Parts: sequence; C-alpha cells; structure tokens
Amino acid sequence: MLEIYKKLPKTNCGKCGVPTCIAFALKVKNAQLKIEVCPYVTQKNREVTTPKPMATMEDNYERVSSELEAEAKHTNFREAALATGGYFDTGKDGEVIKLTMMNKPYEMRKEGLFENNTYCHDSWAKIIIYDYIRRKGNKPFTGDWVTLGYFPHTASHVKAFQRNAEEKVASAFNKDMHGLKARCRELGGIETQGKMRADYICRFDLLPQIPLYLCFWDADEEFAASCKLFLDSSAEAYIDIEYLAYLVERFVELFIHS
Repeated sequence: MLEIYKKLPKTNCGKCGVPTCIAFALKVKNAQLKIEVCPYVTQKNREVTTPKPMATMEDNYERVSSELEAEAKHTNFREAALATGGYFDTGKDGEVIKLTMMNKPYEMRKEGLFENNTYCHDSWAKIIIYDYIRRKGNKPFTGDWVTLGYFPHTASHVKAFQRNAEEKVASAFNKDMHGLKARCRELGGIETQGKMRADYICRFDLLPQIPLYLCFWDADEEFAASCKLFLDSSAEAYIDIEYLAYLVERFVELFIHS
C-alpha cells in the first residue's frame, strides 16, 4: 500500500472518486481500483502489478493500526498525556492516558486502546489516537483559524472536502437553525465567538488539542444555508494531515446522522 501511495500525487484532489490518496492506495492494493484511475499518475508509475486481493480493507487498516500501536505503547505515557491534553493515571491496569475523541472517552493502556473498558476494535479510531499520542505535539493554540487547505499537500483537497463535509452540513440543516443548535449540544459542542462573522459558531474538541470550529450561516430569502469548518493552525503538530482529514469527515458523518 505504501509503495503505491508513493506513486500518487498526495494532493487528495478527489478526482479518482476517493477522498484521500491513502484510501485510494488501499483500493488499488486490494484490486478494487486500477492505479490509472488517478489522472496524475505518470505512465511509468502506472506499470504496477495489481495484486490479487489477499485481505480486506479492514485487514489493511488493522495492519497500520498495529504498527502505530507498537510505537504508541513504547512512548512515555506521562509526557504524552501532558503534551496532548490527556489525563495521566495509574491503577490496577498500570499507566493509562485518558482522553476523548469526538466526545467519546478512550483509554490508552500498555495493552493498547480501550473503549468502555474493552479493547477497541475500530481500526480508524486506533490509527488516529495512536498517531496523536506518539507525536506528542505539545504546541499551544495559535488562535489562527484555518481551513483544511491551509496545511501542506492539501490545497487541491479543498473541493472534495467542501463536497464531503461542509456542503453536507449546510444541506442537512438548511432553514433549521434550531435543529443545528440541538445537534451541536448533543455532541458536546460549545457555542463560541471568533474572528469569523457567522450566524452561529460552535466549537468541538475532536481530540483534546484539536478544536474544530463550525461556522454556520442560516438560509434567507436569497441564499441557502452555508457552512465552513475551521481548525487551529497548530493541528499539524498533533496528527498526520491525512488522518486529520478523515477525522473531520468522520465527525461530519456523525453530525448529520443523528
């Protein structure tokens, strides 16, 4: 998968029909797509032997999460908790980092990631949290609200992101400001203010040090509702941008499917 990913432009343009290049690489690896579906792959790089599908997509995600888990287990838990905004604790299960992701509590133990005192089998949750813990970002918020396209190698991902995230929120709550506010409260959002002028702004902590700001403009007689999602520019210190893009899209899916 990684060898295929290296042959891709890494711009997350979405023109292949898949939101990110890493997800596209997995589909090529599993013979679900051909590499030439990407319009930017050179002729030389198209000469890739597509292997027979030996594993499911979930198998590949699980392999990646296992690699990250091995690294996260060996990090200094106390330092990682302090750097990432988690809570460090010791008990009968040994050292633990407690943190929430999208308002859901998790525990990182020496045995791996746990949810509700049970080992977590959600590969993407493990990938994101393991990467977050092992990086130990330890960077203060800058106060600069930026879109996903601000970060390196994501400029051409903006259109796909707007389609897969922002436009979905705007469409789901068009002329329904009351429903939007209720859903924000359900997911632990906090109404706030900021540099943006919007009819409604709500902050969500995707992870302790990764706030997401949802700015919403209600529909009027002339225009439909619109939505913009912003992140603090410090986010890239805490998580791989590919994983961050997936985390935001996952949040949106949760947000609109109550």
